[in-house]
Amino acid sequence: MKLHQFCLCVLGLSLSLSAHAWTINPENSSVNFTTIKKTNLGETHRFTDFSGNIDNGRATIVIKPDSIDSRVPIRDERMREFLFKTEVYPTIEVSADVTSTLTELEQGTSTLVAIPATLAMHGVSEKITLNVRVDTLSDKRLSVSSSEPVLVRAATFNMVEGIQKLSSLVNGLHITESVPVSFSLVFEK
Repeated sequence: MKLHQFCLCVLGLSLSLSAHAWTINPENSSVNFTTIKKTNLGETHRFTDFSGNIDNGRATIVIKPDSIDSRVPIRDERMREFLFKTEVYPTIEVSADVTSTLTELEQGTSTLVAIPATLAMHGVSEKITLNVRVDTLSDKRLSVSSSEPVLVRAATFNMVEGIQKLSSLVNGLHITESVPVSFSLVFEK
């Protein structure tokens, strides 16, 4: 293969990776967070209903907090009602401009990158940084996972009252007000 043909192939792949129309494959993806209670007892919870896409360099992920799964049904009900208040706030949204990240990718490569993003939850929008690993599995498949958890503080999103209510329902058991959130997302064309 001549040099100009190789350059055209790489350019075509880069354009293909940066083009719009990527969608999360939920069966191969996960969004989790860990709570700490009693000072040292950690429990991992997950959301089972989320979606997202990358369109024209803009990534958007929408999580339905009503889909919380802590593996304890009564706790799920209480988190929906008192913490997430899902009747008032039915979605959690993360958005980011990933144009520069996508244009730098080549098939079969991995990269670590910090992506400025916005987290909108419980009526509050906050700037965050997503430290992620991006793996280009093919020109039609990307894996994006947290290389560091995102630390979400209840006070930032006006959720301390909900944590206090949950604590009172379990005899004043201490529950931390910050949680690490991790994710592993597979995007497909």
